[in-house]
Amino acid sequence: MDNEDEPVEPKAPARSRGRPRAGAEGDAPDAGVGRDALIDATIDLLKTSPPSKITPVVVARHTGVHPSLIRYYFKTRAALLVAVAERVTQRFAQEVDAAAQDAASTPESRLCARIGALIDLNASYPFFHQLIVSEIAMSDDPAAHEMIAKFTNRGQAAYGQILRAGLADGSFRGMDPGLLYVAAIGMSEFFVSARRQLEIAQGVAIDEDEMRAAYKAFVCDLVLNGVMKKD
Repeated sequence: MDNEDEPVEPKAPARSRGRPRAGAEGDAPDAGVGRDALIDATIDLLKTSPPSKITPVVVARHTGVHPSLIRYYFKTRAALLVAVAERVTQRFAQEVDAAAQDAASTPESRLCARIGALIDLNASYPFFHQLIVSEIAMSDDPAAHEMIAKFTNRGQAAYGQILRAGLADGSFRGMDPGLLYVAAIGMSEFFVSARRQLEIAQGVAIDEDEMRAAYKAFVCDLVLNGVMKKD
């Protein structure tokens, strides 16, 4: 017969469904890794890996945390990639603002500064455009569609503002800002892969910094010759 006076060992309190503990589920300590650190780690991966290869498990391994931490902050892989795209576009906007401040305030210099920053963006993050096209735009996540709309509308509006300024001072002719936006993205995105193609064709290594500077000047001249008002 059981002894009714025998002390009953208290049960451990149930753990709430919150942020995973350091070392949870066999994980190494997360060392305070938070949402921003996970976004930055994914951006770091995006410099060398196509977005199709970037999964929560890969990001967790790269960061040294358990995948449950990524699920806690982002719920889904799509949400993580949207956050990454937003962070990269914020950096691009900051670079454009900095370039515009360094340039003269003419429509020509503002246009060249924007295109140059776009080329730098694609050179720094060679898989960024692929992220936008193959992951964000193709996602069913409403947040992804919102991000695409915001990014695209902001870019078209910026080119439209520059073109209107050029029309006002008589330096530019009329042009569709949406098509200029598309053309600038296309010329900027192809830069990284084109360098490798030229290296193979010419049989010599090409200095990336030198080629980027020359390419930015070339594209700027090409676009300006297209938008400048003809006499």
